[in-house]
Amino acid sequence: MSRTPHLADPTSVSSTGGSVSRWMPGVAFPVAVLVVFAAVVKVPTHFGVLLLLGAVGSALVFAGLRDPVVAVLLLLVTTFLRVATPSILPVDPFVLAYLGVVGAWAIWIARGADRTPRLGAIECAMVLYVTWNVMSMFSSHPYGSVIPLSGAELSVPRFVLTGAIIPFTVFVVGRATFDRVSAVRLLLWTILTLGAYSAAVSILQFHGPTALVWPRYIVASPSWVGRAVGIFDQPVVNGVVLILAFIVALLLAATRSEPRWSRILATAIAVASAYGVYLTHTRVVWLAFAVVVLIGAVSAKGFRTGFVTTGGVAAAAVTVKWSAFTSSDRSAGGVGSPDELQDRLNTAKTAIWAIQEKPLAGWGIGRFTAMNTYHHQQWAPDVPWIRGFGIASHFNELGIAAELGLIGLTLWLAVLLLLACGLFHAYRVLPADGLCGRRLALVAIMAFIVLIISGLTVDLRFFDFPNAVVMLLVGITIGWADRSPENLVTSDAHGLGSVSIPAQVRT
Repeated sequence: MSRTPHLADPTSVSSTGGSVSRWMPGVAFPVAVLVVFAAVVKVPTHFGVLLLLGAVGSALVFAGLRDPVVAVLLLLVTTFLRVATPSILPVDPFVLAYLGVVGAWAIWIARGADRTPRLGAIECAMVLYVTWNVMSMFSSHPYGSVIPLSGAELSVPRFVLTGAIIPFTVFVVGRATFDRVSAVRLLLWTILTLGAYSAAVSILQFHGPTALVWPRYIVASPSWVGRAVGIFDQPVVNGVVLILAFIVALLLAATRSEPRWSRILATAIAVASAYGVYLTHTRVVWLAFAVVVLIGAVSAKGFRTGFVTTGGVAAAAVTVKWSAFTSSDRSAGGVGSPDELQDRLNTAKTAIWAIQEKPLAGWGIGRFTAMNTYHHQQWAPDVPWIRGFGIASHFNELGIAAELGLIGLTLWLAVLLLLACGLFHAYRVLPADGLCGRRLALVAIMAFIVLIISGLTVDLRFFDFPNAVVMLLVGITIGWADRSPENLVTSDAHGLGSVSIPAQVRT
């Protein structure tokens, strides 16, 4: 199909009015939803809560159905707030937001004859992986989807929704519909705003005033004491969000079309996010951050200064406090604590045993915790057997292989490989200049790498927000590569597939 390259986005015009229109929606949208949810917590009666939610929800539904970009951003905000959202409605708000994305996308397709999506290799691999998840969900397995030590039950449909369906959906929708520079800018400012909130509560958790921290469990009863857990109550997820905010902040701070004051604000958020990463006191987060800083210092043409500066400061700090850095005192910045490593070693050994026992189809989706309780394995004699007992998988790919077998793991790795190929292809074909050029591709590549590294210590399928954000960035980047001038005539030689777009691109 003949495709028209993008025209310059009118929002790139440098003027006071234009600059306000660029950044205001990206900041106002997530801030408004955050305020609403905070108000919901303070409303004393269920009637007041329902009234407030009804009014705001109606406005958001109307806005979301009119534009899939707004619907996707609403989904991101609701997944960001999922842990902090009180259980009032019979259905979680993020589930309703997801249905809104599907509805908005369907309406968007119906409005244009040339908008019908075409499935490529990436989408086909995603469909096969989701299908395998669903088949496992409805199959019989030796154990139920429960946590034996507590008796709590894991909702398998929700697990599949957050771990596969939502991320893959926003990939497809983002690839097709985020076809304007203004839409991408709105997403970047939304990510930056949410990341700024994570940085703020992470810093306030340690330095106060703690009365300003919401939700209260961050300071009152964090699941990981002494670590910046953020609104997710999980230091790894919080760290991933802070790293994404750091990357986006440096990109926007170096974008000349942004107003000066917003570039200064972005720089401040980058500094706060970097410090928040340190406060997570989590080794895999530090590793991912170090990799990002290295990639940025080498490859971030046009915005590498922040990466180089951060790398220099971090290297100097580690050199000065080398003894503390290599100690087992996590609160002092030490990386030598053995407990978490032993947890992961034993869960890895258990996963390997599980794969050997049921290599093809696995033990069933959502069954790793039960299997790790009844068949817990010890990595080595010098690793205490009790470490990692009865907990979820702490290695994303091994958890997938144990639950879905080698077939499920193969499908998942196929998705990752195709996404990686699509990203590197986009980095090659997108123009060097512009917000939606090679810079965007590099941001998506770094976000993708951060997600992969994080999966070395946690089961990413539990964490909907980072999955959705990264997959959305990847989808948008590949979509812009689909519409790039170098792709106008040739078909996709890499087998990555394509998505139909309007004959005339909107600005």
